Amino acid sequence: MKKKLLFLLCLILILTGCASSSKTAADGQIWQDDWTQIGTTVGIESPKQLTLLDTKEALAADGLYYATWVTGNSIPYENSDGDTIDLYDAQLYLLTNESPNEERARTSCDTWLAAAKENYEVLVEDTVTLNGQSYTLLTYNCTNEDNPYDHGVSAFGVCGTTAVCAEFTCLADYEEDLETLLTEFLSGCHFSAD
Repeated sequence: MKKKLLFLLCLILILTGCASSSKTAADGQIWQDDWTQIGTTVGIESPKQLTLLDTKEALAADGLYYATWVTGNSIPYENSDGDTIDLYDAQLYLLTNESPNEERARTSCDTWLAAAKENYEVLVEDTVTLNGQSYTLLTYNCTNEDNPYDHGVSAFGVCGTTAVCAEFTCLADYEEDLETLLTEFLSGCHFSAD
């Protein structure tokens, strides 16, 4: 009886230890509590130059997650809907789509990339690999008169079953290098390996 009880206690300890193992990122790092969690598969190291403004999980049932970071000062701005919003010197938008399979994630990414090419005056298209993840990078001018931002750079990629779009846009007089800031941001972007 004592042996059975001892065996049962050992089994419980082993199983409890397995259940509490840390989540691992695809790049091999242990998931950190101070990363900004976007959905269930993306963790972002807090960028030094940017401040997290908002995260949204309103479309989580569809696998869509959204977050935005800002830099610089804000001024009141009336958008095309007549609403007054805070307009920052530069703003980074991150959209992720957690799909049931890689093919659906690729379709989401391709749709976002096609929309960007249609809505912006693309100056340069390139491919970069950051933190082991490949992205299509677009540098562009904003041509829509309803968009208060002047120019930007966006990255589109797929990691497993998660599609990612990171869009960094700024006002005309913003002097920082957007591509450098976006690549630093994406280098701190981690995808769950679990």
